[in-house]
Amino acid sequence: MKDNIRTRVKEQVAGRTGASWEDRLQQQKAVKVQAMKMIEKEQKERIKAATEKGIEKQQVYSPLVALRSAPLLSVAEKQAQKLEERKQEMSEKIRSYAVLRNRILEKMRTRDPLFKVEDVSAAKELLAEGRRKRQEELQNEEKKRWEHLEDCAAKGVQKRAALFDLHNSPSFDERLAKRVEIKTAELKELEKVQKERIRDAVEVGHSKSQQASPLLGCLRNPPDNAERQKEILEERQRHMALVAKEYIKKRDEMLYRQQTRTPLFSCDEVEDAQLQLEEAARKRKKEMKDEMLKQKQHINELQQKALARPLMMEAKYGIMA
Repeated sequence: MKDNIRTRVKEQVAGRTGASWEDRLQQQKAVKVQAMKMIEKEQKERIKAATEKGIEKQQVYSPLVALRSAPLLSVAEKQAQKLEERKQEMSEKIRSYAVLRNRILEKMRTRDPLFKVEDVSAAKELLAEGRRKRQEELQNEEKKRWEHLEDCAAKGVQKRAALFDLHNSPSFDERLAKRVEIKTAELKELEKVQKERIRDAVEVGHSKSQQASPLLGCLRNPPDNAERQKEILEERQRHMALVAKEYIKKRDEMLYRQQTRTPLFSCDEVEDAQLQLEEAARKRKKEMKDEMLKQKQHINELQQKALARPLMMEAKYGIMA
């Protein structure tokens, strides 16, 4: 009776207040344990499947499968097999080396030169344009100097010091020779600088070619191609000899043109100009002398007239001289 009452009271209290904290904890524990068992089962199945798949892949893709399935060979057979593989590898390398060598030789034959024809033509045109401008500047300067000489010659009649300095100044031939000497020295210095620049560019190009060349390994361990190197060396020497002859020929032609070129003003023209200037100076001097004589005569006439005319005081007081 008491147990029945106690049980009914518990049921009534549980129906009104709900399950106790311990009961709810046990329920949550049971649910969590069930979920963890399901996760553990799933993980074990996944691990088992991954292990079986790994074993299958190992049997299929393992490098030891070929060794296991390969027949047992003797040492001589293994050496012969390795020798055949090495021969095939060497033949493949020889073919690739020949292709690479032909490509490099073709690139060397068809590479752009250090100085293109267009660049040289443009440089020649610039030099010709600079020469033409320099000639125009010299002509203008000479014209101004001739004008200055004419002015000095006109003023020299009145100023002996200026005329003396003009006649004792350097002649046109002396000034021309001095200018030619200065210009020749400048051209030699420019040629020297250009040669040094070309030599530096060639050395830099050789160093870069040696550093970036794919044949650097072959050059360190060169093959036995002495005959080919000898032919290439002979051909290069012949080419260099032809280039040197062509350069010497062009240089001689240029020097001959410089030595035999016609000057801007010949000696006859300069002499004629000097004679004309001297004739003009003499005429001017003669004209000035005539003018001076006329002025002196006029002054003398005025003095005579002034002395012949009576003074104003004499005329006023009747005093006669």
